[in-house]
Amino acid sequence: MTKSIALLFALFLTSFSQAQIRVVNYNIAKLQGDRGSLKQVLTLASEDETRGKALPVSIFLFQEVSQGNEKHLHELLGAAYSMGTYTNQGESGGAQAMFYESTQFIEEVASHHDIFTGAGRYADRWKLRGVGENEGVSLWVYSTHLKASKGSNNKDQRLIGAKAILEDIATLPDQAHVLVAGDMNFYSNNEPAYDAFVKILSDPLGTDGWKNDALKHTQSPRKVRKGALIHGGLNDRFDFQFISESLRDGNGLDIIQGSYRAFGNDGKHYDDAINAEGKPYFDNNEELANALHDASDHIPVMVDYEIIKKKSDNPVIPAVIKEK
Repeated sequence: MTKSIALLFALFLTSFSQAQIRVVNYNIAKLQGDRGSLKQVLTLASEDETRGKALPVSIFLFQEVSQGNEKHLHELLGAAYSMGTYTNQGESGGAQAMFYESTQFIEEVASHHDIFTGAGRYADRWKLRGVGENEGVSLWVYSTHLKASKGSNNKDQRLIGAKAILEDIATLPDQAHVLVAGDMNFYSNNEPAYDAFVKILSDPLGTDGWKNDALKHTQSPRKVRKGALIHGGLNDRFDFQFISESLRDGNGLDIIQGSYRAFGNDGKHYDDAINAEGKPYFDNNEELANALHDASDHIPVMVDYEIIKKKSDNPVIPAVIKEK
């Protein structure tokens, strides 16, 4: 390659910048599990490299956060994280809490909004604006915990909640980057509330059923009851990240295909504990399996996203040095 071509190629590469962010949503069951184990899970989430490079988690979205728990969560995460606006709404189902890595984002506090989702529960909406390497990017994030349990009345309550969130999304600017995460309590892809979401947003794992797809399950990592934590083994997909089409259109902020996963689930623990003796562990990580088992009665959903933006629309190209 001549010097002139090499220089032009280098200029082309440096006219774009790329960064990645990691988003984790996690029902922490009102901190009724072991807090040391929860801290391990939160730390290991930033070290996971099973679907690409390890990334520090940029955004944590927590469900079932009773008043006072948000302070304990902040202590577990550490000073690198800032806490989004916390409002103790919907205590019956546990409130929502959001934390963001403060060198990557800042919250636009005036955009925070509580959304009534039925059955005494509320979703939260936050707007995050990128700073530093993420400057120029914004993301609207929602966290929700819809009504639990089977039965037509509970399905109806979940549909009320889904519609309330979608009506709020309809008020946002066109092409806004939107992420809706949380414990949806969907028992199948035939639920009206699930159908309502996927008519507007995308399920990155597709809309096929998940009853027998153990790799997608997020509850419960426990087989045996302990205190108030739900048991019974991994056999439900309750926890989701739904995304707007603008997060998969090839522009700005986009999901990294194949990065969506139930953290720590290797698909080999259907109806069993995630750390069941005599079975393999996700990525051979026994520490993670034990921590997930003891921390909560859900496991986190983890998804990586990529920021691609031009550094300059009209970069200044220096004079080409000719070869002699």
